[in-house]
Amino acid sequence: MNSKVNKTNVDTQDELLAVILDAAARIKKREDEFRRTTRHFHTRVAKGIDDDGGIYIYLFSNVKNI
Repeated sequence: MNSKVNKTNVDTQDELLAVILDAAARIKKREDEFRRTTRHFHTRVAKGIDDDGGIYIYLFSNVKNI
């Protein structure tokens, strides 16, 4: 956020505030996307465990370099 704000030339305090708020909104969006992705990952792992881990046994049995 700091680098984005510092790279933007502004003439007024209102423009600076707008740039800061825009950067904060982008950070919030990324956090929401990360949170949603993490939740979906946890759900899929739980489903795989409920299925006795069959999908994971299959996937890991095909991996050569762990």
